[in-house]
Amino acid sequence: MSWIREQFTFSDLQRLLFRLAEHVRAFQGLTPAEISDLLGSSEKCTFVPGAYIVKEGNVGTHMYIILSGEARVMKSGREGEVELARLAPADSFGEMALADNEARSASVVADSDCVLVRINDQIINSRPDIGLKVYRNITKVLSTRLRAADELLAWRL
Repeated sequence: MSWIREQFTFSDLQRLLFRLAEHVRAFQGLTPAEISDLLGSSEKCTFVPGAYIVKEGNVGTHMYIILSGEARVMKSGREGEVELARLAPADSFGEMALADNEARSASVVADSDCVLVRINDQIINSRPDIGLKVYRNITKVLSTRLRAADELLAWRL
């Protein structure tokens, strides 16, 4: 947890933990102590504007949470990359990598200077009590995204 202690005062850390518990859907139902345990084993990453945080087609085992900055989710299409979504602080991405360890389905590109938390699947799997909650939440996140994709596809047909 050293990078967290260096980055935040105690009161700022408490606010961050409560904010993550409230806004990061993968963390719904986790206590601030459980989130702190996850963050303590995670890595802080920084990216400059235009940098690829994850690249479509690369195999991943990490999910990310944006602490500061903004990013875009991009997907390769027939005529180049298409923007699927914009991400802001407290947004997460890469949850599918925790579930299946397969190739990334989209790229995420930093729009501004970004500070992120990178959480790998080993951290979550080493704590079954936390992992159960996180994986259940990831299932809900992915289900919501699939339903939205189904609606978009049906609208375009």
